[in-house]
Amino acid sequence: MIFFMDKIRKLIAKRIEERGLTYKQVSLALGKNHAYMQQYVERGVPSTLRERTRSQLAELLDIPEEDIGGPQQKKATRAPAGDVPNLTIHSGAGNGGLLHIAVDEAGKISDPEHTDGFWSFPESVKNLWRSMGNTYALPVIGDSMDPTITSGSFVFIDTGHTTPVPEDIYAINYGDGLMVKRIALVPRSDKVRVISDNSRYPDYELLRTDVEVYGRVIAVFQWRG
Repeated sequence: MIFFMDKIRKLIAKRIEERGLTYKQVSLALGKNHAYMQQYVERGVPSTLRERTRSQLAELLDIPEEDIGGPQQKKATRAPAGDVPNLTIHSGAGNGGLLHIAVDEAGKISDPEHTDGFWSFPESVKNLWRSMGNTYALPVIGDSMDPTITSGSFVFIDTGHTTPVPEDIYAINYGDGLMVKRIALVPRSDKVRVISDNSRYPDYELLRTDVEVYGRVIAVFQWRG
């Protein structure tokens, strides 16, 4: 039987290639066997994705779930005060910051006392920023991510992206408080590598279940003057 890829499978294949991933990497990140995604995309098996798998895949590939067969989502809105909340808590790039952030099931910071203002952006930026409704800004203190992120910078965290694929910078906690670190999956294992861009700091390999991922760093604001 000849199988023709539909537009959903074509989109998934394109995004996997754009993000520099392999079908095997995506399959394992979803908790499936190594051939799962290739069979789904190229052979049509299974015919549809289960809801949980679809949601994980959308997060992993950074695409709206509705684009791969999920229900249409209402556009997230912010209070008139601004677009992206600025949190009073800080993340450590060295020693950890706050020990825990309370986040609800929708990825929202549930304690309003942690917010002291908002970042506002022009419409041209908001139209391109799909994850703005899940994004929070917070200051960074410490030098472990130098020169990528310097102390005193503000990072913008997409709390809707909590699966550490691809390798990138995430807001995490592995017992020492809130930190901003580079995270990479360790091949053929259930571990992740926690990496500091500053070579003065050691890297660690930890079980994935021991690392709480709050979100992916999607932008950095830092003073140059």
